[in-house]
Amino acid sequence: MSGTVVAADDQASPGGSAPANASWPRTAARLARSSAVRAWPAVCIYLAIRLVSTAVFAILSAGHGYAQRGLFVFVDSGWYRLIAEHGYDTHIAKFGSPFPFFPLYPGLMRLGHDVTGLSVDVVGVIITWLAAAACAWALFEIGRRVRDARTGVIFAALWALLPSAVIEGASYADTLAICLSAWAIYALLRRWWVAAGILAFFAGLTRPTANALVATVCLAALIELIKRRGHLRDDTTGGAAWRPWFALVIPPLGMIGYLAYVAHRMGSLTGYLKAQKQWGTGFSNVQFVLHRIHEGMLGTAPGYQNYPTLITTAALLAVPVLIVLLILQRVPWPLICYTVIVAVIVYASIHVYTVVPREFLALFPLLLPIASALAKIQRRPAVYLVLAALAVGAGWYACYIPINAGGSIP
Repeated sequence: MSGTVVAADDQASPGGSAPANASWPRTAARLARSSAVRAWPAVCIYLAIRLVSTAVFAILSAGHGYAQRGLFVFVDSGWYRLIAEHGYDTHIAKFGSPFPFFPLYPGLMRLGHDVTGLSVDVVGVIITWLAAAACAWALFEIGRRVRDARTGVIFAALWALLPSAVIEGASYADTLAICLSAWAIYALLRRWWVAAGILAFFAGLTRPTANALVATVCLAALIELIKRRGHLRDDTTGGAAWRPWFALVIPPLGMIGYLAYVAHRMGSLTGYLKAQKQWGTGFSNVQFVLHRIHEGMLGTAPGYQNYPTLITTAALLAVPVLIVLLILQRVPWPLICYTVIVAVIVYASIHVYTVVPREFLALFPLLLPIASALAKIQRRPAVYLVLAALAVGAGWYACYIPINAGGSIP
């Protein structure tokens, strides 16, 4: 498949260029049904892997002392809970600031609590697992569109096996942000401009790394508008050309709106950056990043002699190689653009070294070359045996992730 966003079956796509007599709700429902029928094996395999890993983690974690607050309630979970219960009250904890935590996830936690009466923690876990299943669905569709259905299944399975995949089931905003990003990229591949714009808008309200999606959607829309030369109609398909304008204008509004709110609350245009500094986070220079990676490779500095450090260093070294493979395989450029921007954000904001693999969950397109290679293996039982072994390994490794910081959990 070429590196363009154009696809052969875009003519009946929601938010794209549908025939004038088409009923959008009916078209959307038909596409959703057919997609769900195709994707259910991938979703089931993804959930099976995550359940196996979670079971292994549950059995082993007690011995490591990492599950004192529950299997799905980690460091940031307490902050999301307090924001869901009290809003952005700067006095909800004795330390830190709530503003680095974007509002969509805790907002949904509060909404779910008000509707169901369940605790916000339980609602948060439910949202995360639903988002994880939906993300596996999106990854299948992306893999199927770029390569084939088998690649899509393995693509979704591999995302469940990343070093910090335990976070995919935790009361964190990461899974929701990645789910929205995956579906938005799929919408771009289908040229569903309105859907891509809406999804990117909400993604910008979940996590900082989701801003890579906002930039990608806006760039794709801008390229489309340049191709159309700003005409109000697309005469080749009969569709209204305002849709790319929608995808250009709407996505940044979520992020900009929240940053403006934080700036107002902090009394400074750089309020969000100041809030991050209270956590000791922010952007670093290239020399500092290379120094951290060098220390990780040597493994001799204090705090660098453990499994998470080895995994983090290996991941940091592998990402550039996988990006090159992604380019060489000529996947559609929005996947490459999104991946490169996320990688830049992750590398430039390294603070707690062993937490970096958590941020790599958003780099899901890097798994496409691996999924494509595994899909070509003729002995399918061997592939699934490897996936099963890695599922157990992912559960074991989760016990070594610094997810419980004791007193730093509100």
